[in-house]
Parts: sequence; structure tokens; C-alpha cells
Amino acid sequence: MPAGRALKPATIMDKAVSIDVTEGDPATLQCKFSGTKNITAKWFKDGKELTLGPKYKISITDTVSVLKVLHTEKKDSGEYIFEVHNDVGSSSCSASINVLGVYGLSFIIGFTEILSSPEMRPTTTVAEFNTFVATLQLTNVDLSHRGRYTCQAKNESGTEKCFALLFVQGVYAPLSSSWRITWEVRPLLCS
Repeated sequence: MPAGRALKPATIMDKAVSIDVTEGDPATLQCKFSGTKNITAKWFKDGKELTLGPKYKISITDTVSVLKVLHTEKKDSGEYIFEVHNDVGSSSCSASINVLGVYGLSFIIGFTEILSSPEMRPTTTVAEFNTFVATLQLTNVDLSHRGRYTCQAKNESGTEKCFALLFVQGVYAPLSSSWRITWEVRPLLCS
């Protein structure tokens, strides 16, 4: 260290922010820090130091540390602590990750929930990162199938609904005809 330079304690400049994520999605916490080198930076959960591996990606530069939980599970919910220290001081901060349950999806016609049957098959697939596609496939469509169809997604953050109207006119299609109604469901997260 050059003469005349004051030693600066390790200090957190920007603290990590608590977040909500949907189970299965990644979660990222970030802290910015400063101080005289050599600074040691560590992340903890439940009193145990977290290390790089299949569960966590941890990156540390001279001024920033990022913790990424690669694939969240309910057990990843909790308080995470970030600590930095050097020869002249230390600092810490905490932030929480709240892992929300996956969607509960249901299809409703009128006021009746649709259960899977040979004529009505509800399915859910992941179309792309963080997006679910809910599909209700109707076969052997006739006039009794007309009405307002609702797709409802629920998790701890709330409920989201969207609907489609199905009109069936006359008997123009053969009995083996098939219709598909598709909704795109975005994640439900608290803001």
C-alpha cells in the first residue's frame, strides 16, 4: 500500500433486494461493495456458507457479488446474508427469497370446473422460459359445448383469469371435429 493512502473498511454500498419468484425459476440477489483490497465476500443461508455448484452460481468482482439460485424450490425460501470483510472492517446485509408455488390451473365453463374426459382434455405446457400455455381441447363438439370458457391460474400471489367464448352454430361439422382453445398464462408475482 502506497504511503499516505487511508485504509477503507469493507462496506456494502447497494444492498440486495428481497424478491418473489415462482418455483422452478431462477432467483438472483446482488450486492455492491467497496473498501481497500483484499476483500473477502461470502453468501450464507441458514447459517451455512453457500458455494458454487449445481444449485448456486456465485460471481464476485472487485465491487459486486451476485448470487443466483439456478432452479428454485420451496425450501430455497428464506433469508440470505451477504458479508464482506477486509483487514479494517466488515459489513453485511440480508434479503429474502420467497419461492411461490407453481400455478394451480383450472378450466371452467359457466360455473362448473372442467375435469379431464374423452371429450375435454385440459393440458398445461411450458412454452418458453417463465411462460405456461394452458390448452383445453374439445372433441366431438356439438351445441352443448357452446358457452364462456374460463382459464384460471392461482398461486400464493393471487388469481388471474381469462376467458374465451365458443359459439357452435348448427351441425355443419362432422361429429369427429375438434376445437382447441389456448391461453397464455404469465407468472403471478407480487410487485
